Amino acid sequence: MAEHLIIIDRLSDWKAEFPRLPIVSAKDYLDKPEIARERGLHVLNLCRSYRYLSIGYYCSLLGEARQHKIMPSVRTINDLSRKAIYSLDFDDLDAKAQTAFGVGPVGLQVTVMEMDIFFGQCASRPLQELARQLFDAFRAPLMRIEFRQQEKKWRLHAVKALQLQTLSPEQETQFINALTAFVSKRWQKPRTRRRYRYDLAILQNPKEVLPPSDSRALKKFIRAGNRLGIDVELIERKDFSRLGEFDGLFIRETTAIDHYTYQFAKKAEREGLVVIDDPDSILKCTNKVYLDELLRANRISTPKTVILSRDNLDSVDHQIQYPIVLKIPDGSFSRGVF
Repeated sequence: MAEHLIIIDRLSDWKAEFPRLPIVSAKDYLDKPEIARERGLHVLNLCRSYRYLSIGYYCSLLGEARQHKIMPSVRTINDLSRKAIYSLDFDDLDAKAQTAFGVGPVGLQVTVMEMDIFFGQCASRPLQELARQLFDAFRAPLMRIEFRQQEKKWRLHAVKALQLQTLSPEQETQFINALTAFVSKRWQKPRTRRRYRYDLAILQNPKEVLPPSDSRALKKFIRAGNRLGIDVELIERKDFSRLGEFDGLFIRETTAIDHYTYQFAKKAEREGLVVIDDPDSILKCTNKVYLDELLRANRISTPKTVILSRDNLDSVDHQIQYPIVLKIPDGSFSRGVF
């Protein structure tokens, strides 16, 4: 069985000029036991409808039950149907939209903008970064995104799945190019390459002055992972949209709540990856006040600790002996230590 598979409602939907990839009808995908038994398949669900309890919905639902890596996932299908989700977890989406769309030509009041995104690619190069972020948020194969201008700012208004059989000739060309690039870059692996049981991403920043793990340590992580049957890949901030490719995320960059490392951890957890440091740990364990309370509650011996504030600063001399170590509450990896 091929590593990747495309599901369509009718085999006639797949035109002769489309890439020569394995295809299967939705009915066969649901019914054939030999497909159900396969594990680790990468599946693109291009059914005509993802409506709740439709055949397209069940393809994604059962695909996940079979441990197939299927796109779109049931969670994505659910997100596409809920406008309320559009406002969540998009810290810089609106800012990117303002930059990408601008204010429009002088004398022309544009209030609606649409963009089609096929596997993370759009036809307009200036909009590509925005397209990648939207694809990362809504990992659906074919999408139409609508922005509307409200109070002189562009806001995400609608995300709709496009149907393969309704594409125009121009869109079909875009579809062919985007699918070919997506499959070759993300899913195909050289057959000569050793097959590993799991894929692990290590988030690191080569430019960080005091990283938690230096390049020498990272190389040791890679070798150790390989010996255990884990394919380890070093990733950076620009690889945010690729998290879905991996089984686990190991963050070896200094974390903070108001930092992209926290966004990486949140997304990885939503995608079902094993995450170290997980979002809850970043939220809590980077805070020394929380740590002190946790250690006390579990009766773990620690050096005497005093939580300082404006109210008790003058009395600290009477509470703790010198020399002392002074820390900011939410520092990490020796930052803010005096």
